[in-house]
Amino acid sequence: MLGIIAVLLCWVPIVNNFAAILAVVGLALGIPALISARRGKRTGSGLAVAGVILSVLALVGVVATQAFYSSVIDDVANDIRNSASLPSSSGDPAGGAEAEASANAEADASAAAGAVLPLGQPAQLTEYTVRVDSVTPNGNDVVAAENQFNDPPTGQYVLVGLTVAYNGADEGDPWIDLSTEFIGTDARKYDTSSCSAVIPNEASDVPTLLAGGTASYQVCMDVPPTAIDGGRVEVSESFSFDDVSAVWAIQ
Repeated sequence: MLGIIAVLLCWVPIVNNFAAILAVVGLALGIPALISARRGKRTGSGLAVAGVILSVLALVGVVATQAFYSSVIDDVANDIRNSASLPSSSGDPAGGAEAEASANAEADASAAAGAVLPLGQPAQLTEYTVRVDSVTPNGNDVVAAENQFNDPPTGQYVLVGLTVAYNGADEGDPWIDLSTEFIGTDARKYDTSSCSAVIPNEASDVPTLLAGGTASYQVCMDVPPTAIDGGRVEVSESFSFDDVSAVWAIQ
């Protein structure tokens, strides 16, 4: 019984000190009982063996657990010391220059990545070549005519027409692989989940594409009217690790 309790408690910080005591007591009781059983002086050899094994396991668990927690505490302490020893950009001119250079490099990269394409110009992503053909800023009438059960928008339906070509080696499903968002002038992004209406030429109707296959389809976003003029359309690959995207002006 002592061995079982010790094994259960040996993984709990601080409490495992008590588990170590129980394991030692368990060994102190189990070893004489095992010797007596081996000499035929008493029965219960199996229980004695089990008690000794459990007590040994508990001691090993205590040692391993405490070593692990000590290592974690040391790592955290080292991280804190290293963070505290880093030079301040405001107090160290060299550090400030490096920080400024890094910030400028990031700004240049962001500016390059944020180039806005005109409608009709294709962009190469990782596995797709994408072209935004058209943007209908007010697609309310189109959506209403497509299905009588479509709900009116909270704001205004924006319809985006795209043509894509799959350049990957396997198979592509644009409606899964590609994410289309409207970047509003209110500094917010609106994706296709904001529009649950049935629209003409839906992306989900596009068949699976093989290498070199192309398709055209529409997507819909529900956007506040005041955020549409001057907005942009961004297309990215949903499951790409390269974080590649392209942005188009809507006019």
